[in-house]
Amino acid sequence: MNVAVVDDSLFDRQYLQDNIERYCSEHKVHMQIKTYDNGHGFLNSFSVHTYDLVFLDIFMDETSGIHIAEKIRQIDDRCQIIFTTSSQEHAIKAFRLHALDYLLKPYTYEQLEESLFRCQTAMKRFSHYIELKEGRHYTRVLISDIIYTDYYNHYIQVHTLRNVIRSYMSFADFAPMLGKYPQFLWCYRNCMVNMDYIRSMDSKDFILSTDERIPISRARKNEIRQTYANYLFEYVTTGDTP
Repeated sequence: MNVAVVDDSLFDRQYLQDNIERYCSEHKVHMQIKTYDNGHGFLNSFSVHTYDLVFLDIFMDETSGIHIAEKIRQIDDRCQIIFTTSSQEHAIKAFRLHALDYLLKPYTYEQLEESLFRCQTAMKRFSHYIELKEGRHYTRVLISDIIYTDYYNHYIQVHTLRNVIRSYMSFADFAPMLGKYPQFLWCYRNCMVNMDYIRSMDSKDFILSTDERIPISRARKNEIRQTYANYLFEYVTTGDTP
């Protein structure tokens, strides 16, 4: 997820960046943050899909955040905007530009956290990750990159499109890392599959988009099939994953 911070105050830019990074660390979210000290520099680099979220200070010396937001809306109406300002004077104008939120300085981390939760709900595009120890080093793995996971010889194996990450840990310790993400289905002993990568299924297996086959537990076959059917129904009716 790409985020821009536009504010002519160095202190305010740094405060916001530090708190966004804190949010990313606490919630296991990946964001690329770019800061700008003026609106012209930001607009010169902005194009459609450049940023998913822009934080805009309303009062800047050479231009206003409201003016910048109007330009954003002309170029990219899907980009989320959160205003940061020392005055409530422009709140109505801000929300007419479909701003996601309006943070009044000095705002707290908890207020920013609430705004980012709202952004996550609106976008469903935050890039969550898990962190695994691989050998002597820790590796971050994006949730959306995981195809399936299994367990072999005391190692968790996380299969992605690019490689397999192996981490020495029990499946009981690993499973809760993915348990809160609805796209993961426990389909047989010590194996979880990302349902976004399932292409089809037959009487015994899930067939993945990679052409790999993942067995379906015989003892829990009906339960597993129903869970997958419910997930597909949610995807079809909402146009997005749950």
